[in-house]
Amino acid sequence: MADRAQALVAAATAPFVDKLRGMTPLDVDTAVGAIFAVCAVVLQIGLFVLARAITKALSAGTKPAAAEKDSPPSAKSTTPAGAAPVTVRVERVTPVEAEVSGFAWMRAAGITPHDAASSDPGTPPGAARPGGAPNDLAPDTPGTPGAPPSPLSPSSRPSAHYSKLTPAELQRLREFRALVQKAARDDPALLGTSDLKRFANDACLCRYLRARSWNLKKALKMFSATARWRAKTRPERVKWRDVQAEGATGKQYLAGTDKEGRNVLVMRPGRENTKEHAGNIRFLIYTLERATWREKPEDDHPLGSHVEHHREKLVLLIDFTGWTLATAPPMRTSRETLSILQDHFPERLAVAVCYNPPWIFAVFWKAISPFIDPETYRKIRFVNPKREKEINRMKRMFKMESIERDMGGERDPAFDLEAFASEADAHDERKDTALGAFAAKLAAEE
Repeated sequence: MADRAQALVAAATAPFVDKLRGMTPLDVDTAVGAIFAVCAVVLQIGLFVLARAITKALSAGTKPAAAEKDSPPSAKSTTPAGAAPVTVRVERVTPVEAEVSGFAWMRAAGITPHDAASSDPGTPPGAARPGGAPNDLAPDTPGTPGAPPSPLSPSSRPSAHYSKLTPAELQRLREFRALVQKAARDDPALLGTSDLKRFANDACLCRYLRARSWNLKKALKMFSATARWRAKTRPERVKWRDVQAEGATGKQYLAGTDKEGRNVLVMRPGRENTKEHAGNIRFLIYTLERATWREKPEDDHPLGSHVEHHREKLVLLIDFTGWTLATAPPMRTSRETLSILQDHFPERLAVAVCYNPPWIFAVFWKAISPFIDPETYRKIRFVNPKREKEINRMKRMFKMESIERDMGGERDPAFDLEAFASEADAHDERKDTALGAFAAKLAAEE
């Protein structure tokens, strides 16, 4: 009986088995993608239904309380009978405005807020504040009046160095710097090396503040995680010779700047030559660190939320020509790549241009998109080379003489490994010199 059943099953499945054996790699990708797409859609529907149910459960019975909380406080009338009514205006103050303008924590600690001191009509611009530095110098860190703000900020910086910040943002920076210094005293390993101290300048701190909407607690949590990550990975010390096996095919490289002056980082997943997780991540760290490297980071101006950030930003140009599921990195590598970009290089991505993505990539994109920060998600752009409008938009963004011909540019698409390696070695030498000079300067100051 069992043999007969097996024979029937074999006869029924024989046509499907023959078709599977005759499938090309592209057919296999298509079949796997279709299955993956169906599973992703079913999972998203399930998550949506679950989220709706949780939202309804949490919101049940809370509407009256919420309405009472949101309504402005009412003033009780004490007007005597027969007198004209008095209108009382209640002004709303947002929590951020109240916290920044109040400086309550500074006064409670016995510290004179610098903004309040500098706003004294009796203090002329450039005059010295009592017990502090002149007004045209870099702002002191709260809690250490008169002390040099190094290494978290350059000492004796003119006020023009902070001209890209509003008064409220400048105060936030002072408060954040104080929190970071306190955290470093509580945990000396947080800024335990000269490389970490070089990294944590005012421009860097402002990037973490902007990434967390100037929320001090969230920015400190994010910065602390990055400091520990950098202490472990030591990205400044990764050299070309450490990753040359990964970079031999030209799957990641810098291609000058775009028309806004932002560094362009080209990624070609179709040239993937290894699926080793650690090697791929190390090469990504090397490439990102090189793209964001500054010879003198202390000269970078701290930037607020309402100014241009071109000098700090990167443009990713990802060419998907030749990409298949066979060359796609493991899901673990893709997730860690997103984590590094979002969590440890905040406020660095200007836009990511995905050139010529195959339809199968839409399935892969759906799988990883739940792990992408919404702000990062909005910076992703897709370019179909068959659509003239999208190509023209790309030409308005990039200097096409720096882009390869297979992406519509003018450069030879062949990867010159020898020239790339020579340039990378020269960069590593300059980087070592700059890091050594900063370490020597810091040691002399201490």
